[in-house]
Amino acid sequence: MDALIRIFRSRKMVMSDPPDRSPALPHMDSPVAPTLVYANPSSLSLLPAEIIYQILTFLPPQSLVALTTTSKLLRAHALVDSLWSRFVRDNVPGQPVLECYPAESWRKLYISLYPYWFLTRKKIWFSDKAHTGSNWVGNLVVMRYDPRRACIEGFRLVAKQGIHSFEAWDWNPEVIIHTFDPHIGLFMDDPVVKIDRGCYEQHNSVREEVMMNTGVSRGVRSMLSLCHGLEPHRQSNAMTLWPSRIIPANERVRNESRHLFRGEGHRPSSLSDASENTFRIRKWVEFGGLGIPLGVHIGEDVMTFSTVSDEYYTPTREKPWQGIWVGDYSGHGCEFLLLIQGAVISPPLAPLSSFESPLQHHDESDPRYQPTLPVPEGEDGLCAGRLEAIKLTGDPNVPRGEFTWVAEDIGPAGLLRVANERMFRGSRVVRSLGHSAARQFRNDKFIPAQLIMINPNTLAQYWEDFGHVSFYHRVKIDDYLKCT
Repeated sequence: MDALIRIFRSRKMVMSDPPDRSPALPHMDSPVAPTLVYANPSSLSLLPAEIIYQILTFLPPQSLVALTTTSKLLRAHALVDSLWSRFVRDNVPGQPVLECYPAESWRKLYISLYPYWFLTRKKIWFSDKAHTGSNWVGNLVVMRYDPRRACIEGFRLVAKQGIHSFEAWDWNPEVIIHTFDPHIGLFMDDPVVKIDRGCYEQHNSVREEVMMNTGVSRGVRSMLSLCHGLEPHRQSNAMTLWPSRIIPANERVRNESRHLFRGEGHRPSSLSDASENTFRIRKWVEFGGLGIPLGVHIGEDVMTFSTVSDEYYTPTREKPWQGIWVGDYSGHGCEFLLLIQGAVISPPLAPLSSFESPLQHHDESDPRYQPTLPVPEGEDGLCAGRLEAIKLTGDPNVPRGEFTWVAEDIGPAGLLRVANERMFRGSRVVRSLGHSAARQFRNDKFIPAQLIMINPNTLAQYWEDFGHVSFYHRVKIDDYLKCT
């Protein structure tokens, strides 16, 4: 954008000062008509309209706004509505947006929900606390755009274990396997986030919290606030940050505040300073009579949300196992995980030699014995590297933001066997380390386990010390982005 403006002004253009107003998107409808006097015509203004249009398609919305202050000609080009339709569509993945209704134009639709489009663009958000206030559990929220009402909504992704069936494991008859058939969906009755059109214009400050129309119970109120990301050089090991340091994130923010994040240091000073990877929600109960609130906040609490780039959870040919998964955690219910497939790191969490499988002590007469088989041809590149499972939602034993298990090397170095029993026939079985702890995450440790790699959509983990097998299923986030 700066280059375009320099080109336009390079011909000794003299422009009277426009009104002293920042080119923030909510003010784009304001009349800005500077008086221009040219010593020489601009080379850009002499281009055909089609060429100017093509050039402007490469500009972000903030640059189009700034361009409207340069001349009447470029202002007219920058206000072409078809330029603004792509800004809406680019921020709404997973579903087509066919019309700007109920807004009058694409430009007005984009302005009406600015600067909150990053919520839908990032798709998934996970919090440090549950909606009930639990510090251990957290929430996984799917953000989407509702074209019927032109609003941004976020709903909790929830899962139920379904009906269990019990089967004996041929490889180890002492272990009874509970099958896992989760029912996954959005909890539509109580939106976590609801951004209506024009909410930013009503406040007109990035430091102010935005009131949201959420909560199924009378008197439950919530407000959303933007965050100021904490630069890496300002982070220290003594700080409590969200997301946790093991989750790959572009930005982190403080996660403790004696004053519940009311200080200005927790909020951005300008839109350019606002984080697009974190935000906060303040919730409380407010009592009153005859529909008139008393203004007393009861049970006030703040949840901090973060996201992760889709490059870490989108499966690829080289990394087919990474993604968002749901696991069966028995009495704790279903929990959502982030699986990251990457390079083997050194040193590992614990020496692999110290976690020998019982298989290694069996002789050939043992029905569980099977010699380690070579990696099937063509799979050595797909089954390689380190596979980490990080909890996005947790439980009082191992909370959100912690490893639940780690397979240090799913390649040949970590391969134990290729299963030949009926339930897992043909699956690779690799060494892994399961994370266990007492309640409130006390005395946590990594214990020996075996990861059974059934297929890129289904995994199982044999916890050797517990004599228990847990199942994990891939969650396809795009299935929950469409408003039907």
